[in-house]
Amino acid sequence: MTDPSTNVGTVLRRVRSERGLTLEGTAELTGVSKAMLGQIERGESNPTISTLWKISTGLKISFSELFETKEEEKLGVVNFEEQDPVYESEGKMILYNVFPFNPVTGFEYFYIKLLPSAFHKSAPHRSSSREYIVVTEGRLIVQVDDESYQIKAPAAFSFKADREHSYSNPFIEPVVFQDIVKY
Repeated sequence: MTDPSTNVGTVLRRVRSERGLTLEGTAELTGVSKAMLGQIERGESNPTISTLWKISTGLKISFSELFETKEEEKLGVVNFEEQDPVYESEGKMILYNVFPFNPVTGFEYFYIKLLPSAFHKSAPHRSSSREYIVVTEGRLIVQVDDESYQIKAPAAFSFKADREHSYSNPFIEPVVFQDIVKY
């Protein structure tokens, strides 16, 4: 994985150019010296979080935009038929990793289909993570620690994902749900 901070200079230069700003004008807006802004653009300096915050606030862009890569700027459709799904739980869980984890966005997004009698136990995630589940077809049973929740489409459910949890479909119809894991 590449260091996301390597793009800060490129993004800063692009934003300045799009707005017709000089280094001096950008310094006035952000409170960051002209010399420091030039060093950041040339990749000669690794700015602190405080400096990055001043830049994003002064330029009125999101903090995460400073870390975007050209690839992230592209628009595109993700066709599930073109992806290789992951089969788990004896082939009864079909998982598409639609948007893999990205350190800039801080989340990953899965499209999941559970066939009848499917059961999948998930290991606890890092303590700072949370899962957001949206059931779009059928009924899903989510077990979090000792608590069991039945989510019937269309419905959503969220929980702190640093605990033992599992997904199951004890019903006769398949269940389809989306799972966003936020880190």
